Amino acid sequence: MPSGPHRQQEDAIMRSVVHLLRGLSALFWGLPLVLLAEAHTELYAKGRWTVLMAPWAANGLLLFGLGQLHRFQMQERIWRSALDRVMLLGIIHFGLTPFLFFWHAFPYQSFFGHSVHLLFISGMLYLHQLNYAIRRLAFMIPDQTLRQDTELFTGLNRRVLSFLMGLGMLYWSMGWLTAIPAPLYALLKIVDHLIPVAVVLLMVMPVSMTMTMVWKLKESIFAVLDERTSGSRVSD
Repeated sequence: MPSGPHRQQEDAIMRSVVHLLRGLSALFWGLPLVLLAEAHTELYAKGRWTVLMAPWAANGLLLFGLGQLHRFQMQERIWRSALDRVMLLGIIHFGLTPFLFFWHAFPYQSFFGHSVHLLFISGMLYLHQLNYAIRRLAFMIPDQTLRQDTELFTGLNRRVLSFLMGLGMLYWSMGWLTAIPAPLYALLKIVDHLIPVAVVLLMVMPVSMTMTMVWKLKESIFAVLDERTSGSRVSD
């Protein structure tokens, strides 16, 4: 039987792993919910305050998941700093979500429109940093295949998100121009009507790839736990 201090250490590790798995589950379900809640314009068109709670609840689920991840390997400085950046961006994104409601209620107010553009940029930066944190987490799990896959897919995801952020900032900067050629102005008007659909189509791949890596992390952690459980039974 394990000694007292050793048993306490094992229990502390298991509690941190439980928080980790709980946080990964919250991220897995929260990511698609945030995408759907923030892109579903028909909900905002109804003008009900209950609609405002949908993106808040979805983003709150992500923040809960990040809070659970914070309780895993708290002594790792690089891991904690990566999570701190993601948490800060998540709080900023959470605070910007009401502007979706205000923008649909007052579409001709430029301040609300620029706030929604900032929400879009912050969301991509949020997902970009989340992929970096996932990469750091994968390097703390003893699974070489998982590390290689995470390195490949999170790297690809971050490059795609950087490209999309560049496009978003370019589109945003167009709104500050005082003189726009007529063809470009007509094109921007078409893009304005297609933004909700375009956001969903552009973000589906990064979100789905992030969800895939979160799921693979959970599977790898369960596999490591099974190996340790089997080993402890053999030693007993």
